[in-house]
Amino acid sequence: MPDATTHASDAGAAYTEPTATGFGPWLRRAVPVVLVTAGLVGVAYWGNRTEWTFTQTHRPAGHSPAEADGLASVRVGATLPARPDLPSTLRRAVTIEFDSVDTVDALALGIAPVWPGAITDAVETPGEIGFDPALVTRLGPRTPGIVWRVMKTAGDPVAAGGVLALVDAAEAGRSKAEFQQALVRARLRERALADLRMAGKLVPTQTLREAEAALAEAETRLLATVQALANLDLTIDSAGVRDLPIDAVGERLRLLGVPPGTPGLDPKTATANLIPIRAPFAGVVLSADAVAGETAEPSRALFVVADTSRVWITLHVRAADAGRVAPGQDIRFRTDGATKEFGGKVEWIGRAAGEATRTVPVRAALPNTDGRLRAGTLGQGRIVIRQEAKAILVPHAAVQLFRGTPVVFVRDPAYLKPGGPKAFHARPVRVGARDTENTEIVAGLDAREVVATTNSGLLLNELTRAIDGTDAGR
Repeated sequence: MPDATTHASDAGAAYTEPTATGFGPWLRRAVPVVLVTAGLVGVAYWGNRTEWTFTQTHRPAGHSPAEADGLASVRVGATLPARPDLPSTLRRAVTIEFDSVDTVDALALGIAPVWPGAITDAVETPGEIGFDPALVTRLGPRTPGIVWRVMKTAGDPVAAGGVLALVDAAEAGRSKAEFQQALVRARLRERALADLRMAGKLVPTQTLREAEAALAEAETRLLATVQALANLDLTIDSAGVRDLPIDAVGERLRLLGVPPGTPGLDPKTATANLIPIRAPFAGVVLSADAVAGETAEPSRALFVVADTSRVWITLHVRAADAGRVAPGQDIRFRTDGATKEFGGKVEWIGRAAGEATRTVPVRAALPNTDGRLRAGTLGQGRIVIRQEAKAILVPHAAVQLFRGTPVVFVRDPAYLKPGGPKAFHARPVRVGARDTENTEIVAGLDAREVVATTNSGLLLNELTRAIDGTDAGR
């Protein structure tokens, strides 16, 4: 059998390996490819599970690590002493630790110290302004008539007793005439009795008593006519005109109740039927529905007058907050779009919630001498429940809610030390008042600690993941 190998000494010939056949040579060629492929698949799987994190987080001994699938290493420690105000899931020490300060910075995690400061515990609630109903009156004539002159219109100020309009009422003329008749009758009865008394014993006792009775009846009638005039808002002192001539009494009655100097009024020819419509107190005419020449009836109000120097603020407080409100507490109210606050005191708290709003009305009276508060205006009110001068405060962003319990994340005391743990400890707290920027911490923190603020929700996510993982592993 010839040699399968051609030697190099043979000129012009190439070296050729003998040709191999069978499964063994193929296996030797495929094994390296399979090994490399399997290695790449394993690396991909590991990277997917670890999110391609190549830094190992330090886990001190004595704690059980939770799942490490999150942003940081979370350790759930031993159960703390029982606290009835905490759920069972928060009765364990939970620490969230990062591998470096750079990792914390990359998360834009805000840091702020806990500090003492002043805060006001208040109930915020919407409300509206209204007039005190006791200082709003609707006015019309005391008896039917015709509007003769309108003296005030809407928006005009009016003094107490100021005349708003004059009404020509026939009842006024009749009452004045009856007064004059009663006055004359009383004078006659008075003189007759005086004459009988001057006669002395010559006059029978019965006659004298009849004269006294007649005078008393005349006086009673005169008093009734005075009252009838007063019912029309026409006041006259019968004693002051007792000795005046009847003509002078008639002239005085003609313009009784009419303001002096009324335009278009001639004292000599003016009708005696005029009666005034007067404001019972100083205020502002809110509306005027009187036109000269129109019929005026007592059942229809011609004017609405209000004393605007005092207004009511009605706040609509949620039923959950109504129990914290008490009479005498300070109220601050700001109308929509304004910056100035007006102050008052709680005067009244409703005994029932509104059927539509299910809120409890709370009322306060505010001074309004400058007239800046207008009825019907909406705004926002604050009822001051408590003011604390040295409260423990943190920014709102520092407080997270874990299953109904407020939690803050306290930075580890050794955080800034070289080699110190870059960790935050979950701390259940009890919160108090809130203002526009800060939250009061009633229990759980002191002023020497530092807490996470902005983006602290990331730590809450880590806490939730750790607690859920620990509970599931039981």
